[in-house]
Order: sequence, then structure tokens, then C-alpha cells
Amino acid sequence: MNDVVPGALQRLREADIVGLAGLASASLGQEYCRLGYVSATRRRGAHLSGIVTLPEESSEHEMDQANVEQAEVDDPPGTVSPVVQPFAVEVDLLSSNACQVVCSCGKEAGLICTHAAALLYQWIARPQAFLAPVLASAESNGTTPTTEALPVVLAAPKPTPAQPETPTRPSVRPAPASSSYAPLPLRRQAVNTVEETLAQFGLSELRSVAREYGIGLTGLGKQQLIETLIETLSQPEAIRRVVGSLEKPARQLLAAFALAGGSMSDEDLRGLCERFSLGNGSALQEMLLALQAKLLIVRTSFNHSLQQRFNLSVTPLDLSWYIPQEVREALHVTLPITPFNVEVPYGKGANPALPTLQLVEHSTLLADLLLVARALDGFPVEVAEKRGQRSGTMYPGTRLPADGSLALPAPADQPTPAMVEALQTVLTRSPAFLRFAVRLLRLNDLLAQEERRQASLRALPNAPQLLLGPARDDTLHDFFTHWLNQPSYAELYELVESGMRVRCRATPLNQPDLRRGELEQENSEARHDVLALLAQVPLGEWINFSAFARFVYRLRPTFLQRRQRLFPSPHWWIEEEEGRPLHPTKLADWLRAEGRYLAHLIQKPLHWWGLCDLALSNKKQLLAFRLTPLARFLFQGRSPGAQIEQIDARTQLPALTVSPAGQLLITCTPTNWPLIACVEAFAESKGVQDEKLRYALTAHSLGAALNQGRDPRTLHDLLASFSTPAEDGGDALRLLLARLEQRIAQYGRVRLYTDVPLLQAADTSVMQQITAITSLDRQAVRALQPTLFLLKKQGAEQILDELKRRGQTPLLHGEE
Repeated sequence: MNDVVPGALQRLREADIVGLAGLASASLGQEYCRLGYVSATRRRGAHLSGIVTLPEESSEHEMDQANVEQAEVDDPPGTVSPVVQPFAVEVDLLSSNACQVVCSCGKEAGLICTHAAALLYQWIARPQAFLAPVLASAESNGTTPTTEALPVVLAAPKPTPAQPETPTRPSVRPAPASSSYAPLPLRRQAVNTVEETLAQFGLSELRSVAREYGIGLTGLGKQQLIETLIETLSQPEAIRRVVGSLEKPARQLLAAFALAGGSMSDEDLRGLCERFSLGNGSALQEMLLALQAKLLIVRTSFNHSLQQRFNLSVTPLDLSWYIPQEVREALHVTLPITPFNVEVPYGKGANPALPTLQLVEHSTLLADLLLVARALDGFPVEVAEKRGQRSGTMYPGTRLPADGSLALPAPADQPTPAMVEALQTVLTRSPAFLRFAVRLLRLNDLLAQEERRQASLRALPNAPQLLLGPARDDTLHDFFTHWLNQPSYAELYELVESGMRVRCRATPLNQPDLRRGELEQENSEARHDVLALLAQVPLGEWINFSAFARFVYRLRPTFLQRRQRLFPSPHWWIEEEEGRPLHPTKLADWLRAEGRYLAHLIQKPLHWWGLCDLALSNKKQLLAFRLTPLARFLFQGRSPGAQIEQIDARTQLPALTVSPAGQLLITCTPTNWPLIACVEAFAESKGVQDEKLRYALTAHSLGAALNQGRDPRTLHDLLASFSTPAEDGGDALRLLLARLEQRIAQYGRVRLYTDVPLLQAADTSVMQQITAITSLDRQAVRALQPTLFLLKKQGAEQILDELKRRGQTPLLHGEE
């Protein structure tokens, strides 16, 4: 869901695959897709990729005949042809009758191979399986290795608790053979390949690089030399062999460079070398020359034509160095961490204490979102509370402070204080979580504002099914993707609760002097950078937060204020005391500003998402964290399967209770979804009570269900299966069941008429006179009683006129 599906993929049909592959290959590829041989599918734009793995028990006629014949030609006599193997295939669909295919089977013909046909059939059958992972994690457990894409596998040293904390440096070493697929970048960056780089080299530079990789130069021209280098550098073993020949400081610099994003300016690279104590300026130049000679890093500004080719501008934000894509995929970078023992008391002094653990309840976020949505259903929105763009006076008073700054205005998606207070009356949640939940609901259109004169909020009718139904895992992943890509500075604004002062420059009109989207973009990039590092942290290990924060400082101290350091006067800044901005290049100031931002992100949003467990001090300060199995699902997009246990403490509560007013109260958990789905079909939602979903069985809701053909006995049998004690509403439940039984028994025996006129006389003699002097026999629909008639709507006025002409004055009921 990172981008819109191109039209060529939207219009792809099975007949188009037959035209691209031929009838025989297309039918075989369709069979591969049906049998589930296609896996690891990904999509980026119109580019599809995947692995077609043929099992060993497949019969010979199910194999690709073209590959069998090619193997018989290439293999020498007396060898066994490896017919059964995984095939990595990539397809760029240009139109319905044209595409570009790269497959490890090596087939070169006018028609595409069976593996590409199987990948295209997989796209038609299961397009949802091609959603690209949101984050790239190098954690590889239980996945099938491939022969082309080698991942960045993460490891960490495990010192004993008695060892003192020392500055850690990342290192590079060859990746093991049992690795998983290469991770995708967290966000889109300028990814430059070796092929694009070599095209800009001269012949002497190409020969120098070829010597580093042990390539013979005899009889090779420039084009042949480029093709040989591309073929050599496409082999991860060759790159890892060259990296292994580097000295230790150069390997550590390359590893830190890769963890920092793989693209950096000269100044940032120099600061990275200084913070990791890898050497002075001359040592840095020597390491850069050694890495550049082996084509492990490339300088982008060595030729202006290269900047134009890569579509790079010439601003101070240009990246002067980058790591080619092939090198990044072949590296094995270890992320240093400091373990934390939660069973050992922390702190120094006479009374050390054990940390307080806050463990994740994986199923609570979506359930809490449903409670918030139902609690706000029908909430009135005043005109003064409607939020638009940042405008007007943001600072109380008419005079600016001496430094010409004002407090950071609230983001556009910030809920109003009245809304948060209303939620706190029915839900015992922190104000920060309630604001987070409302933003998340609005972001995913589960909570919208009606466009009426008296506007109010309305929850999506099928919100329970989305949040608690069988597809709740997909909903959680989609919500996380939207939140990750949301341009907002909510996390930055929440620093005010931590005692920070986030200030911005002001215009003479006392308004924020900020470009549109400036804060949103910087906060979004900072959030991506933090999650990119967290995605490389091993699962299930308690990690010392203080050591992790210091490592982030050494790696990229300006991740939160990256652009502001380029301006002579920053547009916004963070200060702890009035008039004293905190500088991110100083560790003490960084821990007060960026360090608290990092702790807030882990301690609140990521914990609410269910990504990490927390270990807190007595003062609620973050001591350590560990990633949960849910992180693999949200970071990589892998199916959670049985690894994620749906643990919820609220499941111990009674699933259903009845209030004294006869309303149903259901605990909001995924385990209660069958009960909630049944009640939703027959009852009206009445919001939230006691942190439970509240429903009322009314004549209107029952009538609507009966008109849809639903059987009310299903609801009766389900409610009767609950045995509730008298103190928990058992008497009210029995009374409710009795009323429901009465309505079910009377259904079809009682006919209700609405909005129809009735004529009633005092006795039968009066009715006979009315029949004689009026046209009652023609205007009557049915005689309910001898003195009570049901009339046609148009005939009531006619009978009334006839009675008035004969001097009768009937008594009218319900006349306006």
C-alpha cells in the first residue's frame, strides 16, 4: 500500500498472460500458482518479484521443459542436473502485451517463462500478498533462504551484567548461509546501483577497481570491463571477500555508514567518524580512499553529469557519499546493544528496586479504538472547535517575547480538550492515548464528521467487523502503515508533556514563521529513522535504553532537527529553560531533547501498537525495552501466525451482562466477536458504558433485522447460553429473554399499521347511520371491530366532508 497500483497491473487478465507466455507455459504457470509454489511476493510500482519453489516430489512433467533441456546441455556427462530448485523471478509489466522478465532459470525467448507466468497468475489471484513490507528487519527466523538476495543479519554481543558500558562500534562480517531475504528500505531513498556508477567511470578507474576484485584485464575493453565488473559485483561472496580484507577501522566505518542510511555528506561522515572514535581527519581520508578504491562507497559529486543522471540537485542537502545497492545487500552489519536484566534491582544506594514491567496485550489496541469510536459516535462538534489550517494568533497576548518566538501550535489533527474530557468520563485511559486513538481513527476514516448544520461525529457502521473480526490482523497492519506514513508532528508536540518547551519563530503578525508541512516532514523522517534502527533489534531481548539512546546519538544526533542546523537562525527549536535552546550536537542537551523524544516514541506509540514491552523505574522513566513477536509482523509484513498470542486480561471478565435498564453490555475483545456480530445484527448501538459496548433491543432494530430475513431465535439461543448470577444482572437477562420470546411468539400474529386514519363510532347504530349517509363502504380498507374501521388515506377527507355537509361534526384525534 506504499503506492497506487499502476493501470497495467489493474487491467491484467488471464488472457494477457496466455499471450505473453504461450498456452503451454501459461497453463503450467497457473498450476504452479494453484499449488502454492509462489512465495516471497513483493510489488513496487509495476515491478513484481517473487520466488517460485518447485518441491522435490513434483513429477517430471510438471517441471519447466525448457529448463530441463537447458540443464542437459550445460551439465557435463555423468553429473546430476539440479532440476528442482527455487527460481527468483522479477517482472516489469509495461502493458497488457509487453513486459520485461529477469528469472534465474535463464530462459531467453520471445515468450516469458513459466515462473514469470506463475508470478502474474499469483498477482491476479492474490494481489493482497504483494503488499511490500513497511520496514526492513534483518531478523531471520524460520524463512527460506534464496541464492540472490542476502540480508543484513543482525547480531549483538552479550556481555555479563558486571561489565561496564563501553562505546560500541558496529562491525561488518560475512553473512551466514541460513539468512532470509534482503530487507527493503524503510522509506524511499536514492538507491544507486553499481551499473549506474560504473557508467560514469573512465577506463583507468575501471581497471583499478578490477584489480581490487582480482579480475584479469587482458583483452578487455571498457564495455567488456564494465560487464565483467557488474557480473562480479552481483555476487555477494565477492563483495564480502573484499570487505574482509579491509582493516578494522575501515570495516567499522562502513558498518556505521550502512546503519546511518547509506548516504551522507562529507560533514556528517566526518562527525560519524569522530563520535565513534575511528580516527582523525587524515585517517578518515585514508579509509575513504580505501573504500572508494574497492567501490564499496561512491562519491556522488565527482561529476556533474552523474548528479543529473541521478536527478540530484545542487543544494547543501546533497548527499556526497553513498553505498551502492549491491554492497548494502551483501553486508552483514551487527547492531551493538547492551542487555538489561529485569530480575536484578536497578540503581545505586541502600534501597535498590526492581523495575516495573509493562507487558504488551496484543489485542487491546483495536478493541480500545472501537470503544473510542463508539464513545464519540454522535459527539457534537462546535463550529469554534472545527480545525483547519494553522492560522490566527497562536500566542496569548498581543506582544511577542524578546526573542520573537512563540509556543508551537497544536497540530491540525489534535483532538479538542472537550473531546478528550468526554472520553475520560467513560474510558479510564491516559489523555495521550485518547489523543492518539482519535488521530488514528480519523486517519483511517473510521470516525468522520457529518456535514450538517449541527455537525456531529459518526463512527463507521462496520467498525466492529474491521477491528474485531477475522481480518483484524490485516486491519492492524494497514493502520500501522498509514500511521507510519502520516505527515504529522504529533510526537514532537507531545514533548510538552515531558516538560520541554518547543518554540518556533514568529512573524510580525504573531503567527508561526514555518513553511507548510515543514514540521510534519521533519517529524515523519525522524520517526522513520528511529523505526529503521528498531527494526534491526533482536526480538525478545531486554535492551538497555540508555545505551541504545547513546548509540543513536553517535550514529545520527540530528535525526530530529536535521534541516534546522543548516539555517543561520532555526525555524523551530527545543528548550528546557526560557531563552536557552538545547543543541543536538551536545550529548547532555541531546539526552534532554532528542533522548526524551526517543523515549516517548518507544514508551507510548510503539507500546500501544504492541511492538515492545517496557521496564520502568519508580518515576516512570524508561529503563529497558524488548521487541515482541508482533514487531516482525508490523515491520516486515509477515503473517503473525501462531507466534502472536492473543493475550487480553479483559477476557477474564464476563462476556455479557445486562444493565438494570435492560441494555446489553459486552466486553470489547476479539474473542467476543461472534457474540458482538450477532448482537450488532439485532440491536442498536448505544455507545459505551463501564468500558463495554452497550446495545439496546428495540422494536425498530428487531423489525429491521426481520425485514432482512434474520432469525431472532439465533439471538435468543445465544443470549440464553449465558448463565449470569443475579448480582451481575441475571434477573435483567431473564426478563430480557422473556420479552424477546414474547416478541418472537407474536411475530406474524399481530399486524401494526402506521400513519393510517381510523373511524370509530359510539355504537353499532351510529355506525349504521354513517354507512347510510356516506361512502364508507368504498373508502374502508378493513373493519377491525363493528365500530372501528380502517380507512384509505385519501378517503378520510371525503367522509369528513360528507358528514359536515349533513350537519355532523366528528371528533378528530391527532389533528395538527
